[in-house]
Amino acid sequence: MTEFAGIVFLVILLTIVGSSALIFITVKFYWGERGTPPLTGDAKREQRALELKIRAKQIEHSQNNPRKPRSQNFWDNRKR
Repeated sequence: MTEFAGIVFLVILLTIVGSSALIFITVKFYWGERGTPPLTGDAKREQRALELKIRAKQIEHSQNNPRKPRSQNFWDNRKR
């Protein structure tokens, strides 16, 4: 009977640990950093300006470094 009680205790303990981990992750996901209200006013404009600046950098980088596709020949794996 003692071994059975130990197994039951272990199952209950693991269930509590698993449930608490699930609750912690759920609370962190829904009410953590992602749960903040949307930006308004000046903060929203600053965020948009920052996004446009980053996008302009991405476009400039892509224009300066065009893609180099692979050769159509199956056996030639070099970039053009």
